[in-house]
Amino acid sequence: MGDSENPFQISRGVKRKLFSDTKSPFARRLAAARKAPKHVDVDPDVEADDASALKVKQELDTAHPSEDDFHLQKDAHYSKLYRGETDFAAVAAKDKPLQFYLKGERHLDFTDPKAVVQLTKSLLKVDFGLTFELPDDRLCPPVPNRHNYILWIKALLDSSSTSYSELYNPERKVEGLDIGTGASAIYPLLGCTQRPGWSFIATDIDHESLSWARRNVAINELESRIQLLQRSPTDNLIPLDNSEVACLDFVMTNPPFYSSESELLELAKTKAQPPNSACTGAAHEMVCDGGEVQFFQRIFDESCQLKNRVQWYTIMLGKQSSLELVVRIIQRNGIDNYALAQFVQGTKTRRWAVGWSFAKRRPNAAACRGFEPSAGKKLLPHPTEMTVATKSTRPNNAEQVQNMFWTQLEDVTDGLDLVSWNMDEDRLRVVGFAQENVWSRSYRRRTSALGKQRSPEAGNKKPVLSECPFGFAITVTKSDPEEETGDDAQSTVDVVVRWLQGSDYTLFESFAGMVRNTLLRVV
Repeated sequence: MGDSENPFQISRGVKRKLFSDTKSPFARRLAAARKAPKHVDVDPDVEADDASALKVKQELDTAHPSEDDFHLQKDAHYSKLYRGETDFAAVAAKDKPLQFYLKGERHLDFTDPKAVVQLTKSLLKVDFGLTFELPDDRLCPPVPNRHNYILWIKALLDSSSTSYSELYNPERKVEGLDIGTGASAIYPLLGCTQRPGWSFIATDIDHESLSWARRNVAINELESRIQLLQRSPTDNLIPLDNSEVACLDFVMTNPPFYSSESELLELAKTKAQPPNSACTGAAHEMVCDGGEVQFFQRIFDESCQLKNRVQWYTIMLGKQSSLELVVRIIQRNGIDNYALAQFVQGTKTRRWAVGWSFAKRRPNAAACRGFEPSAGKKLLPHPTEMTVATKSTRPNNAEQVQNMFWTQLEDVTDGLDLVSWNMDEDRLRVVGFAQENVWSRSYRRRTSALGKQRSPEAGNKKPVLSECPFGFAITVTKSDPEEETGDDAQSTVDVVVRWLQGSDYTLFESFAGMVRNTLLRVV
């Protein structure tokens, strides 16, 4: 669990200082930050629809980037994949075997199992450089859906890492567990291909599926990073006591939807339309006792024992009715650090994912509140971001408005008894940590009465930031007009407060309210 090895790890460009440090004038630091080199930007010419993984690598090699920059751009490329409908003709142009299954050059018969398998093979080859084999009697995983799950896991990990930067760190070592990896082992293959620092433990109860999984891992030369384990139906689902790994960064699983074969058959009879895709799965891949909710309950019970030995426990659900049941179990057990996601592919296929953590580091809004469930906002976790100030202005005046916001923000943070304060000069982002509500009047009265002062000795003590009850980030962003020009053009400057760490939502609400009130004179 490489990210947790150093609680003081910080990403490039982040300058951390305690309040005993001497700070240069804010305007000078802001000007210097704007002139400093920034993080590598994604090449806008590298689009998912017209660039294979090999093409991306060739283009990036030509530019001679550093190794980290190459991985950052490559990761950004993967994030663009499958945002719309798949262009089958474009895929077939890069992988000829798919052409045989196209109708009218652009349509694919999803009721033909061989066509479905070939599409999976072609997408894995074209977009990820992976070779893939599958028997006729095992589930053929849809690549876009599986890829979306991996993207969400990446977002959870990046936005809740101990660097507090919310950025992908290519040097971070990540260990994941895929429960029920199947014959394809698709999640470990996708994860290890996209991020070189990732490795997996992958389990399954079916010997035949594991044999095929080993073949897929071997032909892609990933044996050193993917460990396959045979399990029995009565074994623990999370095998930390049966492996050399003490902790995991995440657990992921896509369990069988149905509680019995009779349920599967009955639901199939009630559908007015035939399935839009052929199903090639074995019974154990589609059915388990109690269905996906009972499978979740098993993982959840184990998580309550293991707790922080895993940072994020996650599960993908196939039935929307399961989502509310799962979230209610999490809420009833007092876990408020959880995340919901919805994966939509095309016009019909939807899947839902739930993650929960016993750690105090909070994921960003996109990772934990990316959609509103049909059951309503009551299922959503607490917000982790609040826009506390917004001002529209002419584009040539936007930087001045940013400076005004930043000056006010420095005034307020300078007056707070924070454990730590730092500025991410790459992104003009302030990050701070506090032991309690140090901005309240009651705190100021109490410390004044006690004559409390921060001593030089106290300032020299290295804080354990991971144990601070409250961590936050403040960013001031500028959005330029997309279409309007001339006198009608307007830029928008937003101040966003981000809850990075803690278990007390009222503390975050109070801090955001204090910042909002401070900025009223600018707005």
